[in-house]
Amino acid sequence: MMNKNKEDLKKIRPWILLVTYTILFAAFVFRFDVVTSVFSSFIGMFQSILYAIGFAFVINVVMVRVEKLLKHVIKEGSFLHRFKRGIAITLSLIIVFGILILMFSIIVPRILESFVQLLNNLSGLLSGIVENIDKMLTTLNIDYQLTDIGQIRELLNMGSMDWAKISSQVLGFLSNSAGGIWDNAMSFTARFAIIFTGFMFSLYLLSGKESFIRQTRKVVVAACGANRSKTIFYWGTRANQIFTGFITGQLVEAGILWVLYFVTMKLFQFPYPELISTLIAICSLVPVFGSMFAMSVGAILILSENFSTAVLFVIYYQLMQQFEDNVIYPRVVGNSVGLPGLWVLLSIFVFGAQFGIIGMLLAVPTTAFFYAMFTHYINEILKKRKISITDTEMITADEQDNVYSFKQPKESDSQTTEKE
Repeated sequence: MMNKNKEDLKKIRPWILLVTYTILFAAFVFRFDVVTSVFSSFIGMFQSILYAIGFAFVINVVMVRVEKLLKHVIKEGSFLHRFKRGIAITLSLIIVFGILILMFSIIVPRILESFVQLLNNLSGLLSGIVENIDKMLTTLNIDYQLTDIGQIRELLNMGSMDWAKISSQVLGFLSNSAGGIWDNAMSFTARFAIIFTGFMFSLYLLSGKESFIRQTRKVVVAACGANRSKTIFYWGTRANQIFTGFITGQLVEAGILWVLYFVTMKLFQFPYPELISTLIAICSLVPVFGSMFAMSVGAILILSENFSTAVLFVIYYQLMQQFEDNVIYPRVVGNSVGLPGLWVLLSIFVFGAQFGIIGMLLAVPTTAFFYAMFTHYINEILKKRKISITDTEMITADEQDNVYSFKQPKESDSQTTEKE
């Protein structure tokens, strides 16, 4: 009786799995808002741990390289060798915080200076953009002016308003809203506590990362078995390679681009070099759309100064983009992602619409990981069926007529077939 029940269970098990997956897929498609809400609530419960993993992942990129250098300095068996991990973590934090301090002490003040200059010259910025666009329309013999539009005139008239008075009134309103300020202060304090806790926990993870990895592997093997665990470990390693390669490459490229654009914009005497070069470096973290957005904002800012300078900036930016795509990107990032351009665009659209800025930053490596899994799965199926597909042919090993061409048949071939 017991054996019969086991046999019946084996027969209906695939159907149970099929029904379960169908229900989950339907819930994901038709109640996506509920799924995202539950997922967000679940993620919110483990914010500190997620922050810790994120901090540890980024710091580990630096720490791995520091440890490689320490191997040549600290000999194995020496007194300092026992503290090698602590020394590596300390040096990594010094490097990371040194870069942040450099940014906030040198770069950020210059950016704020440019931003304040923009605010003080807001009326000149708007009128300069409109004036230069009208000049361009006149040059192209287009009988149309932006100043003829009523809304544009009202916007330009706002430039004559006393912005200092308006800002003081806004500050007065905010100071009277004690409840709102208190709520924002409490929210900021809670968020800072979560981030700080995550940072401290990340140091704990880094200090014993081998132990945590070993414990995780034990849990996976105990839960999934030896054969399935091999697959999980393989794809875990692939995910680590893809994300590490992408994040490291993008950060290094952003730093190179900031120096390159800042120096060349200073050399060619473009306005707002600090602000625009920083914007380009930050936006470069998002492939494709980041560069388009940075170029558009930079061109609009320069357009307020001079139309011809804005045109030269667009030409200059396109030339720099060609240099970046053909020289910098292949050497810094390389083919660590291995994702076709079409999937890059789609991933940024989808992840950006669902998860905002964070989604756009993680869209490419996440999609690259799933793309690699899907490609591997398809290739394994074709390999088992002994089928090989090229750009022009499908070759099968089992059939007699084992070559099928994807090319369109010639007219002579089709006429011969009809006669037969």
